[in-house]
Amino acid sequence: MVFAALALFVVSLGYGVVVPLLPTLAGSTTYAAATSLSVVYTLYAAAKIAAQVPGGAWVDRVGPRRVMRVALPLYTVSTFGFLGPPDTAWFALCRMVEGAATGLVYPAAFAAVLSGEGGPRGTRVGTVVALGTSGLLLGPALGGALGAENPRIPVAVAASVAALVTAAAWFVPLPTTGVGTPRTLRGELDLLRRLCVDVGFLAALLPIAFNKLSYTALQGLLPLYGAEMLGLGPRRITAIFALTGIGFGVAQVAGGWLADRLRARAVVLVCLVPLLGGLALMGRPGDVVAFAAGYGVYVLASSVVFTATLKHAAETHGSADTYGGMYGLLGTATDLMTVVGPAVFLNAYRARASSAVFTDMAATGLVFAVVFAVAARRRRTP
Repeated sequence: MVFAALALFVVSLGYGVVVPLLPTLAGSTTYAAATSLSVVYTLYAAAKIAAQVPGGAWVDRVGPRRVMRVALPLYTVSTFGFLGPPDTAWFALCRMVEGAATGLVYPAAFAAVLSGEGGPRGTRVGTVVALGTSGLLLGPALGGALGAENPRIPVAVAASVAALVTAAAWFVPLPTTGVGTPRTLRGELDLLRRLCVDVGFLAALLPIAFNKLSYTALQGLLPLYGAEMLGLGPRRITAIFALTGIGFGVAQVAGGWLADRLRARAVVLVCLVPLLGGLALMGRPGDVVAFAAGYGVYVLASSVVFTATLKHAAETHGSADTYGGMYGLLGTATDLMTVVGPAVFLNAYRARASSAVFTDMAATGLVFAVVFAVAARRRRTP
């Protein structure tokens, strides 16, 4: 469990360091540079999404350890690549390799956590997610503290941490294979095909899908809405994101604890109510207090929903030798929402410049919640 958290921490730390510093590393912060760098950002997301399903299938066939021994060196080398010359094409290659490596690390880490030992499953998942994603909070802080004079210093630190964890991958025990006889490639593909058409499995993904859809939209909306409608300056908006990271971490652990003591599906259904209510509360025009309260409730509730949903999906549609493929599909399907969310809700805000965008988001989430409540009762297709 500890090593899985470290692996997730490494990829989240690198992401948190590199993304804010990328324009500076490239040598320009002009609009033209930002336009060309958008390709760099897109390649990372595309490579991560594309790698998760084959990565998950690979995990099921050979076990998390062997996959980690490939993914972590790739990630480390790609992060060191940002210390090279400020060339956009080179950075695009580094980000693409980094995205593919991240797409391999995630199914390997979650397969290790779900099939391993070290306490109840929900608590394991919540703790690993909380610790693993803390790099997203620490990364920007590290970049800000060490990168003012030379942006390559925090990148070198992040890459060095990745190198240490990569070296540890050869000594830390992880599950080597699943339970039972490993499937052929054709058997693995058949399993993934059946999951893709399993209504119960697809419905079980919806709470996490809405989490990613709404949060990535909020990442773009908060700076705009906060400045234009609430009069919040950059420091306060930055503080909101920092507190978001802390809230996510604390609530993930609490969500795992609850999912171990109650039915995971029931925890999801109950927590979807305050999640949607928080978004609706954020929609009160010009009310800073209501916005802050609603956002806080949303952050805490969505964190619990993520952990409880992952446990529910694992219990109803996974097994020790299928967790990799299951998470690969889950990650790929829900990561697509990180493209849809900003595109839909940022355009909706630009069209109306109104707090009603948060009410629209809550209404969209209600549809996801109803479908989950009705269809996610089904268990895996035999």
